[in-house]
Parts: sequence; structure tokens; C-alpha cells
Amino acid sequence: MKRSIDPTAHFPADYRQARESFLAAAESAGARVTSHVLDVRGADGCELAIDTAALGPAIPDSLLVVSSGIHGAEGRAGSALQHLLLTQPEAAGFLPPEMGLLLVHALNPWGFDMGRRVNEHNVDLNRNFLRHPEEHEIRPDYERLKVHLNPTHMDEEHDALARQAFTAFAREHGGARLQQALSAGQHAHPKGTQYGGHEAEPSNQLLRKIAREGMCGVSRAAWIDVHTGLGPHGVPELITELPPSDPIYRRGRAWYGDAFRSAASGESVSASLSGVIEVGLCEEADPACELTPFTAEFGTYPPERVFWALRADNWLQHHGDRASARGQAVHSELQEVFSPRDPGWQSAVLEAGARVVRQAREGLIQDGP
Repeated sequence: MKRSIDPTAHFPADYRQARESFLAAAESAGARVTSHVLDVRGADGCELAIDTAALGPAIPDSLLVVSSGIHGAEGRAGSALQHLLLTQPEAAGFLPPEMGLLLVHALNPWGFDMGRRVNEHNVDLNRNFLRHPEEHEIRPDYERLKVHLNPTHMDEEHDALARQAFTAFAREHGGARLQQALSAGQHAHPKGTQYGGHEAEPSNQLLRKIAREGMCGVSRAAWIDVHTGLGPHGVPELITELPPSDPIYRRGRAWYGDAFRSAASGESVSASLSGVIEVGLCEEADPACELTPFTAEFGTYPPERVFWALRADNWLQHHGDRASARGQAVHSELQEVFSPRDPGWQSAVLEAGARVVRQAREGLIQDGP
């Protein structure tokens, strides 16, 4: 019987342990490490950085990339997978000599450190990769629901009113449109949920630089951005915002079958989003590089639980007291919905994550010359 991967060797307790473990593992593996320190500090003044570790040729023919933590509270799973790849490379298959591996650790280190999904400006970085302000979309459905999405008071009365409003909206317009309203991204309310920002955030700019330099001269690349929250417990879905007619979608289907799904066509557990990382990567890739980027979304709990945890966290940030018993409970719930404490879930994520990386590796090899 195949032995499952022990998650305790890879899952970090917090950002600081994640970073220390990543850098130590990268050094032991002989990786080329670069640290991009951000102009913001952590909760106790600690340094925050986006760290990269590269293995293989300096300019490889093909490149496999795994990034983590663009949503800070989701960072533990991606960091754990990256640590696994550095310490047990056989889990995802050893790379052929002409292939490089690039690991981009903690794209949102402030959110990772603080246990929030957003960054220090309340920006959801996976809604920030667009032209500001030209591509800011007006969201009338969000405007209609914003008082319930972003309450100034959180109690049974306000929660009941919010549930009534969401139920009435879904009854009138359908559940898919409600999900779109709740998650697509907005640029009008800086203290609201799903805020995509008013300019390119520092992490956005740094990631573009990393992608541009990393994919320079590369013929083929696969970029896996690790997320958690949506879908069945511990099961991955590979998500693209591109339609089925796009070559990237067709390659993804060839590599992953029906686990590779388009949010744009309604196949995915995710609504179609604006300003996602995939856009920035495609813009920065070398024109000669055949890039296949996608989100690897590992499910945790039912979407209703995840949504209410996000809503409560946003309320806590702007109107609550983090030091209070209620504040601690809200914080704990957000950590749980994005990084369950269950060792079975953690082990399943590492095993499935290694399989996803292995399939990307095999896809790059098969699509090669």
C-alpha cells in the first residue's frame, strides 16, 4: 500500500515559519534564490518578501513554475507543496535536464503573515491584474448588495437581513449571477470585499518582473498558481479564465482532462473574475514562449461557509476588535476555511498537488520538440 505524504514535514504554522523553511530547503537543494523585500512590515515588524527559488538551467528550454500565497490566508497549502518539491523532488517526478523549476513563494506576504486573504491595502491581488482605471468595471449587482456584503455591524439581525437579500437576489437572478456579484471583483469601495485596487500593487509589479525575467528565452512554460477554498474537500480543480476555443484551454484539457475547466464558459466552481494573475502572466511572457497558466484550486468547505468567513473578516478589519474573543474567533474561522487543520486534508492536498505538478511536467515534455 502506498504511503501517504506526511503533512507535518511540509505545512508551516505561519508565514515566518513558511519563509524560513522555504529558504532553508531551497539552499539545501542548491537552488538559485532571490528575495524581493517589500516596503511593508509584518505584524511584529518582521521582514516581508516574495522569495523565488530556481533549479535547472539558467535559461531552460521549458519551465515549470509553482506560485503560492497570492491570497495570503491560502498561502500555507502552496508553501507546503513548494517545500515538498524542494525536499522530495521524486514526489512530482525529477525534471529532465533541459527543464527548469521556478518556485515563487508568498506573493502576498502581508496577507500570509496577518492571516488575511487581501494585502495591506485591502486589495485582492487576484483582481488587480488589469489596466487601471481603464478596465475597472461597474458592478451594479455588487452595488445593490454592498450594504449586506460590507456591514458596519455584525449581529444576528444584520446577518438575517443579509441572508434574506442574497436569497431574494438568487431567486430573481439565479445562483450563478449571485456568485458573480459576490466574487468577480470591484474597484469602487476600498474597504469592501473583493476590492481590486485603483493601481497596480507592488506584488503585482514584482510578479510581472519575475515572470518576464523567468520566461525570457523559454520555449514552453507551465505556471501553476495554488489556491484553496472552492470545491470538494481536498480535491483540485484546474481553472482558467480563457474560453474553450483558446489554445491554452486546449492544452490544459490535454494535460488534465475534465479537471481543467473554464470559468468564462461556466464549467468551473469559480465565477468568471476580472484582473486575475493569468492576465498578467500572459502579458509578461516572452512572445516566443508557449505559456500554459492556470489556478490549482483545492477545495475546503462549502462555499457558503467560506463566504461568511470572508465577510466577517472584512467587517473585523474595518469595524471590529481583533484582540477581542469575537475577533479571535473570526480570525480562526478564516484560517480554517482556507487551510483546514485536518491532517487528512493536508495530506490529500500534497498528494494531489504533486500529481498536478507531475502532469504539467509530462505535458511540457510531450509538447516539446
